[in-house]
Amino acid sequence: MKNLMVANFQLTKAGSVKRYDLDALTTNLKAQIENSITLGWDPADIVAVTNFEFEFMGVTATHLPLNEKCLTGSKMFAVREHLRNRGGSVWAHDLDAWQCVPFDPPMFKDIGIATYSRPKFNGGSVFIRPSAFDIIDAICNTLESEKREEPTLEKLLKSSLYRDRITVLNYTWNVGCSGFVKRYTLSEKPIKVVHFHPSNRMAWDTHARNRNGISIDATIPARLKDLMVKYFGDIIHTFVYEDDRGPLSVREIGVRGKTGDLNATTR
Repeated sequence: MKNLMVANFQLTKAGSVKRYDLDALTTNLKAQIENSITLGWDPADIVAVTNFEFEFMGVTATHLPLNEKCLTGSKMFAVREHLRNRGGSVWAHDLDAWQCVPFDPPMFKDIGIATYSRPKFNGGSVFIRPSAFDIIDAICNTLESEKREEPTLEKLLKSSLYRDRITVLNYTWNVGCSGFVKRYTLSEKPIKVVHFHPSNRMAWDTHARNRNGISIDATIPARLKDLMVKYFGDIIHTFVYEDDRGPLSVREIGVRGKTGDLNATTR
């Protein structure tokens, strides 16, 4: 099993950054690689795919010309190239989908994928066998024209052509912020993958501040929290308050804009 992640840096025709600047992508990659190695991954089994030069902790990025239109779908193109040239099963995940604990891969058919709290596939954490090459190829070919990853996954993976080859995974493989109570409650514990952006205040309130009013320990392990502080700085401390205000009070402060940029994914 390979641990595959993609960083796609793109500029508009006017020369502005399309979504994430190079520093942000590099920081996320470094944090992901250190997290993976800490949890037992061999650097040789970490596949970082980029369209810029990158090397960190013994992981040298595979340099590919990535899709210019569908940035979130770039990992599907990277998976296709991996299966075509190297073979071997992969865990392909977004740069904001964080492994929490050491794990063995789940049991799955050709593709294993979790959903949001509603039965819609979430493309942020996907397990893929070499036998799924034809499915991945079809996804990539569709993305060339439709340019939206998850609607494409939804359409193709649930089609009569492929649905019998897909395993719907337990929520534990992708616990984000939307529909958090359902996803957390129905997850096998401990949580395997938590999906949040480290600069998102609402994500920290959801996972570490009991924003949803259910009495749980943080889904972000202390070890992972320390890693976030290392790479993303003291901004995290402004999100994880030390006083006794309840989640509604904390949320009100965020709405007033005192705790920074809320522009981040909450998948």
